[in-house]
Amino acid sequence: MTLPLTLISFGIITKWSYGIAIDAKDVFFYGFPMIYKCEGFHTSLSTQYFLIEMTINLLTYFAFCLIITLTLNRIWKINISKRISKIFWIVYAVLFLGFAYLSNDLDDRYSIKRDFEIKIFDSGITIFGIHSTDREKYQTEYKNWNGK
Repeated sequence: MTLPLTLISFGIITKWSYGIAIDAKDVFFYGFPMIYKCEGFHTSLSTQYFLIEMTINLLTYFAFCLIITLTLNRIWKINISKRISKIFWIVYAVLFLGFAYLSNDLDDRYSIKRDFEIKIFDSGITIFGIHSTDREKYQTEYKNWNGK
């Protein structure tokens, strides 16, 4: 039960940060506790993923979900039927394959580690990736920082 809860929470709840990649552009970064994803600098509609940071984030989510499931399991026994478990893994496999196809089609980049410095202007929590993407409110900070 811990692994499905980890995968679901990793995909649904995360932290967003708005900042500038040094020698690049201003973008939204995603990940908790470490930034593991941002928009690609090489082409539009692409995304950059940083694998070490993503692994650390997944382990953090897993540890948190393991604590939750062990605590809940002490209070009352949770039994998930094999049918529901199989349905979950089938749906997860279909979604993962769809993500892999889109990732290849959109020219996403996978790096072992983030190789650029960033300066963060603002951050918050996002659920389903829904948050304000209004960059206008950050333009004065960006211009002051950039020295324009």
